[in-house]
Amino acid sequence: MMNYLRRLVKFSLYVVVIIAIAIYVIPAVSGKEPTDLVGRLKDPKLQLFWIFILVYTLIFPLIGYTRIQRHLNGTFLQNRDAFEKAFEMLDYIKIEESQDHIVYRRRSKFARFMQIYEDGIVVIPGDNPVIISGMRKTVKRIDRMLDQLLVKESDQN
Repeated sequence: MMNYLRRLVKFSLYVVVIIAIAIYVIPAVSGKEPTDLVGRLKDPKLQLFWIFILVYTLIFPLIGYTRIQRHLNGTFLQNRDAFEKAFEMLDYIKIEESQDHIVYRRRSKFARFMQIYEDGIVVIPGDNPVIISGMRKTVKRIDRMLDQLLVKESDQN
């Protein structure tokens, strides 16, 4: 629940900044008065748009992050090199490792900023399955990369 609330606040601020840029910065650059646009934003026809933005802001932290179980042929220790290589290929670095979890983050500070510093991928190594959690798009990408690396590795053996 705390993760959801933290992500909700961050994403809400992100949406507010984007809307503020659209309302104030873009008209200022194009030479229009922002007050004209602000007056039009209160138009009753835009209520559905504002409701959509609100609902999307509330739902995104739920659907944008996932937790998958990755079944392996063998243990995590036997396949650890594939995990390390997959994260390295996607430009992630290990920032924390303990007995019960490993945390990876993006290497690029700009990429981290664009992902609102919610770019951490947590790997919970177990006998089988291994749990990977983080942003849905990245977790799916890592899962596909692991598929490729594990198939390649099994073909070589």
